[in-house]
Amino acid sequence: MGYLLLGAAYQNVDKAEAAKYLRKSIEHTEGPATVALQGLANCAPSAELPEIFDQLLDLIPEKCLDYYEKLFVLATDAALSLACLNVFKKRAQNTEDTNIIKIREYLGRIWFSTDIEVASTDSDLYKISMETLLSTGDADLKSMVYKRYLKWLYKEQDLASCLRHAINMTVSHPRAVYGYEWICKIYCEYHDQPDSEEWMQELKLPIQAYAEQLLEFNAKSNLALLIKSIDLYNQQQYIQARQLALQAQQCHPSYKVTLQLLARIHMKFGAYRLALLLWQEIGQENEEYAQCLSYENDATKLQEALRLLRGFPESELNIKALARCYHKLGDTQQLKSLQLDDITRAEYLLSPNEAVQVLADKDSFEALLLCGKLHMKLQNYDEALNYMLKATRVQPHIAECFDYLARLYQANGDISRARKCFEKCISLNALSQQAVDSLSSIYQQLGEEDLNEALLLNTLRYLNNDEAVRLQYKLGLHFLRVNKWDNAIQCFRFAIKYDFKCMVYWESLGDAYAGRGSYNSGIRVFQKILELSPANWYAQLQLAVIKTTIRMYPEAIADFDVLLKEHPDYLPALKGAAEAHIGLANNLKSQNIYGRAKDHFQLAVEHLQSAFLQPKALGMVWLWRLTANVFVQTAQLPQSLANLDVAGILAKREEDIAYLSRKDLLQLAQRFFLCALKLKQNTYLWYELALCSYYSAVYMPEQAMDHLETAAKVCKMAIKENSNRWQNWNLLGVINMHVANENLPVAQHCLIQSVSLERKSYTAWTNLGVLYIKLGEIRLANEAFKRAQQSNPIYPNAWIGQAMVAETIADEEEAFDLFRHCQQFEYHPEAAVGYAHWVCQVISDPVLRNKPHNKHAIENWHADIYALDAINWYVQNEEADASISSLTFQGFLCVRQKLYQQAINAFTRACEQSDPGEDRDKLYTNLGYLYLKLGQPEKAVKAFNAISHATFKPIIGLALAYYRSGQLEQSYSIYNSVLESVVGQDNEKAATILVAMASMVYAFQGERDTKTVLYQCLLLKGVPIQALYSACALGVLHGDSDLCQMIMSELKAYQFSEEHCADVAYLTAYYWLTNAGARQALNYLQTQVRMFPQHAGLRRVFLKFLLDYFREDSVYQLATSNTALIALKLGHIALRSSIKASEEAETRIYVSRALEPVDKNQSLKLVQCAIRLNPTNNEARQLLASITAC
Repeated sequence: MGYLLLGAAYQNVDKAEAAKYLRKSIEHTEGPATVALQGLANCAPSAELPEIFDQLLDLIPEKCLDYYEKLFVLATDAALSLACLNVFKKRAQNTEDTNIIKIREYLGRIWFSTDIEVASTDSDLYKISMETLLSTGDADLKSMVYKRYLKWLYKEQDLASCLRHAINMTVSHPRAVYGYEWICKIYCEYHDQPDSEEWMQELKLPIQAYAEQLLEFNAKSNLALLIKSIDLYNQQQYIQARQLALQAQQCHPSYKVTLQLLARIHMKFGAYRLALLLWQEIGQENEEYAQCLSYENDATKLQEALRLLRGFPESELNIKALARCYHKLGDTQQLKSLQLDDITRAEYLLSPNEAVQVLADKDSFEALLLCGKLHMKLQNYDEALNYMLKATRVQPHIAECFDYLARLYQANGDISRARKCFEKCISLNALSQQAVDSLSSIYQQLGEEDLNEALLLNTLRYLNNDEAVRLQYKLGLHFLRVNKWDNAIQCFRFAIKYDFKCMVYWESLGDAYAGRGSYNSGIRVFQKILELSPANWYAQLQLAVIKTTIRMYPEAIADFDVLLKEHPDYLPALKGAAEAHIGLANNLKSQNIYGRAKDHFQLAVEHLQSAFLQPKALGMVWLWRLTANVFVQTAQLPQSLANLDVAGILAKREEDIAYLSRKDLLQLAQRFFLCALKLKQNTYLWYELALCSYYSAVYMPEQAMDHLETAAKVCKMAIKENSNRWQNWNLLGVINMHVANENLPVAQHCLIQSVSLERKSYTAWTNLGVLYIKLGEIRLANEAFKRAQQSNPIYPNAWIGQAMVAETIADEEEAFDLFRHCQQFEYHPEAAVGYAHWVCQVISDPVLRNKPHNKHAIENWHADIYALDAINWYVQNEEADASISSLTFQGFLCVRQKLYQQAINAFTRACEQSDPGEDRDKLYTNLGYLYLKLGQPEKAVKAFNAISHATFKPIIGLALAYYRSGQLEQSYSIYNSVLESVVGQDNEKAATILVAMASMVYAFQGERDTKTVLYQCLLLKGVPIQALYSACALGVLHGDSDLCQMIMSELKAYQFSEEHCADVAYLTAYYWLTNAGARQALNYLQTQVRMFPQHAGLRRVFLKFLLDYFREDSVYQLATSNTALIALKLGHIALRSSIKASEEAETRIYVSRALEPVDKNQSLKLVQCAIRLNPTNNEARQLLASITAC
């Protein structure tokens, strides 16, 4: 009692102490310690409470419901749930307990809320407790209990109870899918089991009703779809069954029942390969799996099928599968040992004729199908078709029937029916190899590439990597045809991964890379092929073709030559080699290297002639077209090169090798285009024929009308073939713009139509601009050229058109700039002539030349040099057709660059082409003065005498030419006659004539008469400085101090002129030399040098004077050498100053003489350089000998 009181006292203070005393009270109490247990229930640890409540339930029955409630609450603790469960299990054993329902309810709740595993011995108690919960709980609790309880029943394989409760759940919870799913699941998995009748009795409605209800709740329920599929399968509606089964598989891809059903459906269709894949996925080696294996062709799989079939009972299907395996393995002995029916024996043991006789009276599906196969093998296609149709009517779901029907239709040329049958076959058996290949070919034939792609991708879904290689390659070929290069590359790489040594895969990969534009990758692939197979023709060919594509023409030609050396009749190589030569020829042509271009056109023709020798090539359009294009392109070369040597048989000539001129080439090209059009008509061939006819009109102006009419008719045919091709309209517009057949309204209509079809057609816009210039519509022309420039900023014709517009509106600077801009593009004859014209005009016009913009272009941009290059190209290209103006420009610009002989050639050609008149007189005048510059006075006399209406300049030139040729009387007579006409009218011309006459008088009549003539000159106004030079020189030579002093006073006006400082200093120095001595003359020259230190000519005068009068004086040797070096350096400062080699050699001789006493090695180098500059200079060789002798 004391312990009990102590426990009660500590109960509110220290529960642990209270529990200790209450336990001791229970130990020392005799009989039931009810009070102590009640107190202990309030303070004991939770782990002891289940046992305490268990004891209190026996001692205080009237409070059992409270204790049950406390035990249930205590069970929420995971650590105590098992102990509480055991208490309830113990109490539930007493079925006489008045609270048995409550006990079962609490027991069920604990099982439901915890994860305690139900032992096999507690199965009945678990069922009772769950059913109690279902009968006493609310709707939400029932829903959760059903989910737990149905899973447990299914796990315990109590299918009847599971089905019954699932049906009850559909009643209590009609909107919940869980019950319907369990009903359908049980039916799907166990409907074909032997004991299915036991649990099927629980169904209150047909299973289809539950499936329909489940589909209402969940339209994608795989179980409901599967039940409908099973029902259709049982009704032999296999196609609809497969459709639903596939939908079910999409919802639950790995559900075994769905896979089994699909496998069986595929077997019904004859798609044994698909069924085999599914059985392998399921992992079952049953009879059906073995039967599917028997349809394989691999020996290993057939052996496995035999192993499995021998372990199964000898059913009819198994015996047929065994026979099939033995037949494929060639084991006739084992085949004969089987007990075969008539059909199987006829298929495997009898000949086709014998088998047909045996099966003649049989009408089963197997017999009809076999008869169809046998008749097809015997090539009795009508009978075969009849039997196949009968077999298909009997069983319209067998894929093999449609496969053979399609083959028969295809053999009869009925592509439409063959396609439908192949499609039906593949819809039943996606892995029918023959059907897939045939249908793919039909799709390609009909151009339905999208369907072909879908077909191949659908087939590949069922194959693993090893089996998919062939179809992956086929898919790659499809992608290659539709230009899906990346996809094609992936397919070919996949195929190569599994078959590295197959060269076809490598070749296709190279083609895909080349098609995508990855030419370097393509080259590496074909090089890899040649490493693996050096004799591979295709790889050699494609390697050369790719090099042609990327314009590596020399390398491509070398590769083609190697290939043709081994296989001279290989037609693709002949074509490729011709194209490579044409490409290289066009490349050289764009660089104006016409001779080499013509050589390659000739080589291209030779390759094409070799192709013509092959009869099969005569029916190929490309051969006629390519050859005709070579003829047309060659005809566009300069006249001297526009010819080819062609086989006489091709040109229809008697000789073996026919020489074809430009006219012959164009005529033969037209004939070849017509031959191509006979083989195949298309807009491109008509267009090229029209273009060829237009070129004929351009190059043969005497027949221009006929050729233009032909070109117009042919171009209209091209438009008829394709009216939406802008090139056709553009060409027709150009044809109607030709001068010989000008129809500008029609041309305008055609060109507007062309730009309407293609807004970015810069060619058509440019032609339209030219048309507007012809019509005088300058604003519209400018707008058209602007549109062309926007479409292609580097198209030269558009810029030339703008320059022509600028010329038309007299905007000279703009025209000059535009023609200069055209030189940055490729060569164009119009741009060359236009630019040369404006450069010559600017140079010859002082006003234009001195404008800052033009001056900068000439001096800094070297416009004259660029213009000379351009006009040289023009004259070279045009040859005999070069215009007079172009030759004049060429001559003018050559003179500016001191290319006198080239200028003479140009002016001579211009004179020959010119008609008599003022222009030709000017040309002869220029020609005469050029002959004088080159020291050919006799030719100059002829040129000047050819002038019909002489003016002052050619007359003076003729006089000078007579003088230089030694005909002084004629020269003096001409001067005298001219002098009489100009005296009193033009003092400058009179003074010039008097100076010239003075030189002749001095030569024949002496000093006195010369002075008289010079005095006449000096008395005129505006005396030329040459007259002063002559008079001063005359005075110095003859010691006439009065004359010298008079002239010196006149020369003072020029003493500060840099232009004349060298000549004035020279004469003045010699005047001082004769009158005051060398030292005074030297001082004067030093003064002048200090005044003009950068003047190279003055330095040379100073150097010569030192060498002539102070060379032996050692005091001046160093100064002389320094002066020499400065003179040499100053001569090279001005980059634009051109120095003749002879003048440079003379300067170096002077410098070498000056350096000889100071630096002999440098002197030796300079004299050697002088000899190299002018090998005919004897003074240099004498100086070299004197230097080396010392």
